[in-house]
Amino acid sequence: MKKICYLVPAHNEERVIGKTLESLLVIADKGNVYVVNDGSEDKTKEVAEVYVLNILNLYPNVGKATAMNSAIKHFELSRKYKYIMPMDADTVVTADFLKNTLPILEKDVKNKLACVVGRVEGKSHNWITSYRIWEYEIAQKIHKSAQNETNSVIVCPGCATIYRTKVFDKAQIPIGTLTEDMDFTFDIHRKHLGKIYFTNKASVVTQDPNTLRDFIRQIDRWYTGFWQCIVKHDIPWQGQTLDIEVALLALEGLFNGLLMVGFIFLIPYSLIKNPHVLLYPLGLDLFLFMIPSLLFVAIKNKLWKIFLYIPLFYVIRITSSFIFLTSFVKVVLGLDLKMKWGKANRYQPA
Repeated sequence: MKKICYLVPAHNEERVIGKTLESLLVIADKGNVYVVNDGSEDKTKEVAEVYVLNILNLYPNVGKATAMNSAIKHFELSRKYKYIMPMDADTVVTADFLKNTLPILEKDVKNKLACVVGRVEGKSHNWITSYRIWEYEIAQKIHKSAQNETNSVIVCPGCATIYRTKVFDKAQIPIGTLTEDMDFTFDIHRKHLGKIYFTNKASVVTQDPNTLRDFIRQIDRWYTGFWQCIVKHDIPWQGQTLDIEVALLALEGLFNGLLMVGFIFLIPYSLIKNPHVLLYPLGLDLFLFMIPSLLFVAIKNKLWKIFLYIPLFYVIRITSSFIFLTSFVKVVLGLDLKMKWGKANRYQPA
């Protein structure tokens, strides 16, 4: 049995998949890299053929989860390999990713780990991608590190996770939600398939939305999928630490959303009657949370221009809070949602 393979699902990714496959071939033989071309209408297939031998073409488009399940079955990956690493077609894996992840799995002789999760990082092109870099640091340095200690990691990113292939013998990547990676993570918890281990020492670099419109589309999909997973997996009523962690995050998000609604309604009153009503909480947030966290990100990433974006970051935070609230309403009301990939528009990587 071979050690590890890499599976790249792709739908209309001709602009970015070449860079992804180039990064994989630095750490892997081309015979261990697999691409599933999910009904692409561009030259994704032709670009992939330049780099790899194993390509499964599916027509028409069946969706990311079904495409990956089909490829795992078609290529018999769980029989041939000990580990499998899915890789989004817009992501570049760093050269030391395996060095900082595989040993964790190899030392787990009792097979208690289902998978190892690394960091997701982005590149700064403008104020929106800079915001995402800041968001990644908060989510992974604080939240995910804490989740690792309590065995409650809520999402195994579709581009930064190495799974034991035995996981795919017991569970398929689920369909029916907009966030198949979170849905699959919840399945791992619910079916007791093993611990999910997060390490800060391994990373991949992904392509984040470059425009506000694409950013809003992406988080609307993420937040809607989050609520779909809550409903599907009966959060918070199953008594796992996952239930507690997800419930706390959901309540925090709803509170922020309602807070932003109140904030908007208070603006006219504040401007006319009492300007200090809004200045005090804004000042506390700015000096106790925003500036210290931005300073950490600026030092780590040498991204000093991030301080110029503070007013725009507040625009995104308010927008995100509203979208989280509206996605909750959409799912609770049972509105019809078409399960599409909904990815951002691609741009040619540098």
